[in-house]
Amino acid sequence: MYPQHVIEEIRQRSDIVSIISEHTSLTKKGNNYTGLCPFHTEKTPSFSVSEDKQLYYCFGCGAGGNILTFLMQKENMNFVEALKYLAERENISLEEDYLSPEEVERTHHRQKLLEVLKEAGKYFYYMLRDATHKEVLHYLTERGLNLDTIKQFGIGYSPATYNGLYKYLEQKGYSKELLMESGLFVVGKQSQVIADRFMGRVIFPIFDTSKKVIAFGARVLDNSLPKYLNSPENLLFNKSNTLYGLHLARSSASTYFILVEGYMDVIAMHQAGFTQTVASLGTAFTPLHAKLLKRYTKEVVILYDSDSAGIKAVQRAIPILRNEGLKVRVLQLKEGKDPDEYLKTHGRESLKRLLEEATTDVWFEISRLELQYDLKVTEQKVKFLQEVAYKLSDLESSIEQTLYAEEISEQYGIDLNVLKAEIVQHYKRKQLLPRGYNAKASVPVKKPVLSAEVNFLATIYHYPHIGKQIGDYVTWEMFETPLLQDLARVINEVLVEQKPLDMDYFAATYPEAQDQTIISYVLMNYDERYEDQSVLEKMVLENIKRIKKSYIEKKSRTAKDVTEIQNLLLQKNDLDKLYIDFRNG
Repeated sequence: MYPQHVIEEIRQRSDIVSIISEHTSLTKKGNNYTGLCPFHTEKTPSFSVSEDKQLYYCFGCGAGGNILTFLMQKENMNFVEALKYLAERENISLEEDYLSPEEVERTHHRQKLLEVLKEAGKYFYYMLRDATHKEVLHYLTERGLNLDTIKQFGIGYSPATYNGLYKYLEQKGYSKELLMESGLFVVGKQSQVIADRFMGRVIFPIFDTSKKVIAFGARVLDNSLPKYLNSPENLLFNKSNTLYGLHLARSSASTYFILVEGYMDVIAMHQAGFTQTVASLGTAFTPLHAKLLKRYTKEVVILYDSDSAGIKAVQRAIPILRNEGLKVRVLQLKEGKDPDEYLKTHGRESLKRLLEEATTDVWFEISRLELQYDLKVTEQKVKFLQEVAYKLSDLESSIEQTLYAEEISEQYGIDLNVLKAEIVQHYKRKQLLPRGYNAKASVPVKKPVLSAEVNFLATIYHYPHIGKQIGDYVTWEMFETPLLQDLARVINEVLVEQKPLDMDYFAATYPEAQDQTIISYVLMNYDERYEDQSVLEKMVLENIKRIKKSYIEKKSRTAKDVTEIQNLLLQKNDLDKLYIDFRNG
């Protein structure tokens, strides 16, 4: 493990507001920043980030911690991966001497896999340019790709020989175990012969956002099936969290991204100048894909094929993108063409105009919904407009709701006030659901249950005029756990001794995510209920009695001296008579 001073340097130099802003829009409010929680779906911001304390906390779902725990929770990183990510952002060198033998082994193993895939990518690229495979290069140029594009995307060819790549990599000194783990090879069920997985196919390297090859896609040259193959998932590659073309699109200056279906669509779009284009990899669009896009853009235009499968895919992708707070538009090309075909037929400028005029996700859904009803029949028109009102009630912005309602009122000849009333009715019904309810998953967000001690510490920290007065009644050693004892001790030092809040101590001593959540809650949860002095005094007095009672009972169980036991019993009996005059100190 890395030494504590290295961890602290990385944490201190990292800007928690900047990093979290890549996942949700934050607005300055007083000393903190607020926004919609990146960990659960909500319409009212309950997520808070403290720049001073370098902490975050969601009052809706209870997620909280420091910048390292944020990356661990949000990006599914382990501690070392989160630390390396921050170190790389801040140009801080991390020496391997600090790592445990297991961590060193994992890092080296990952690097070896990346080496194998990089070498395989070179092999495929050179095979494509080899004179013996000129028909494959001709196939690609006939498809409209120029040599610069082929080079930019690293497109290659895997010869039809059954083990050419395996022999090439074996001669480079890579072990059989590593080569099999790479996903580049298959073993015959009967013969047990090792063969190249992608033989006889055009190869499309798949890159991560750091432009490292992590997998390959492969296409047949004829009409045989399967048309496409992908590398199997492994340590480096997860289809649900990878977007083809993102390594280039992330540098695009465009204000929006374009989401297409396949490799050739991405490549053709980039060649035509639409460098903000990406695609999912032979799998349905997932929430992880949406989270990935949200790092780089606020708006996505979905440009899928116009066939029935493409339309269904659009309808699945819209709510996923919308749930991440992304603006969504949809473009459907006529004649069922895909982007690659459309560019060849109509050219770049035509597609550019269509992209600029792409319909909003709301109007796309309404137009699809309209196809299900005969609007000349009154009963069907009523059902249609009720469905439309229900969809509009999902919109977070009342301005959006109003503007769409006005357009729909004019388009379908319904009184605007009647439509608005229907929208409000649907909205109110949804508000009756428990807070944090996810209608799509039908599962409420689970907020961690925090003990009364945690709430008590949060209260005395945020109401210092009370916190300063309790030292004679409750002390830090009376709290249940080492973390709560430390929090009580430090809060007393801050309130009474005017010492600065030592966030480095808590980050270093309690790195676990569950501990960081408690720390964030205590230091960030200002409960407005206790602005009423009488309510505040009652809460504090009740908790002092409860904490002291629990502490006395705990000591009684271990006391051996009769006098000590009697003394503890008297203290317990006196608790009922305890009164604190908070107003006069």
